[in-house]
Amino acid sequence: MFVLRGIAVSLAVFFLVYCLGSVVVAGGWQSTRRIRKMSARGLANLLFTLRIFPLVFSAAVTLAFVVPSFLWLEPSSTEEEIGVAPLVLGVCCVVLFMIGLYRVATAQARTSRVISNWLQGARSLDLGAAAPAFQAHHDIPPLMLAGVCRPKLLVSESTVAVLSSDELHIAVQHEIAHMRSRDNLKKLAFRFSAAPGMAKLENAWQEAAELAADDAAVSSVRDALDLAAALIKLSRLVPVEAAPAISMGLLHASGSISTRVARLLAWDENQACGVRTLHWYAIPPALATLLWAATAYGPVLVQTHRITEWLVQ
Repeated sequence: MFVLRGIAVSLAVFFLVYCLGSVVVAGGWQSTRRIRKMSARGLANLLFTLRIFPLVFSAAVTLAFVVPSFLWLEPSSTEEEIGVAPLVLGVCCVVLFMIGLYRVATAQARTSRVISNWLQGARSLDLGAAAPAFQAHHDIPPLMLAGVCRPKLLVSESTVAVLSSDELHIAVQHEIAHMRSRDNLKKLAFRFSAAPGMAKLENAWQEAAELAADDAAVSSVRDALDLAAALIKLSRLVPVEAAPAISMGLLHASGSISTRVARLLAWDENQACGVRTLHWYAIPPALATLLWAATAYGPVLVQTHRITEWLVQ
């Protein structure tokens, strides 16, 4: 009974913190639009962090505080019942996990099925990329990176026909930037952390990730012009089939091509160099958090145990 009660209390707290964090993030993430001086990569990282914050924060609270406080401060000899509230909330948490796993499994299965269909009759391309590239014969999206463990570049016949070699090369570098930042894996994380009201945040992350991939692919004015030309040419192609869920395409449905082209035409070296400046801002909060945890961990465990005791009652 002691172990079952501990599991129920831990799942109940996880579910409550997750719901509260989801409400806070869904209602307050748009304040990030006021940030003007952040790079595209920095903004994409910030939006991704906000999107998975409920999942990570609730897991951290549960594993760092709830579980230790229960194991250390709860008498193992007591025959106290689990209680209705922890039981119901624990079941809700299990259902939440099951929904997340189902969403991940279905998205991955559908992506694999679509990619396998598109690869039938496809021929391999030597694009000098870090991922295998294939030219598909189907009416697929112009250029995309699909998959997580073994990502593949898929290029349509129309893309090869309309782009010059330089334009195709820089477009491929854009997709390789997505692969290096593991954007498809991040999409799977979104699928697992199911929460209502997050669609606009995910679209904002997608747009920022596309801008960040543009910045990572471009290293000169000529590259910027080639990528802008590729975007303009490929935006005129209308694929019959939509891209699968776990993929990153050069042309994102909800993104603004005109905005990306304008940024590329106004490209300068400072724009590319500003990608890595965000990481330094995370160091002071991280150090402050570690210092607080070292000095206040014991009292926090006591307070956490009191809260879980109230929850059980």
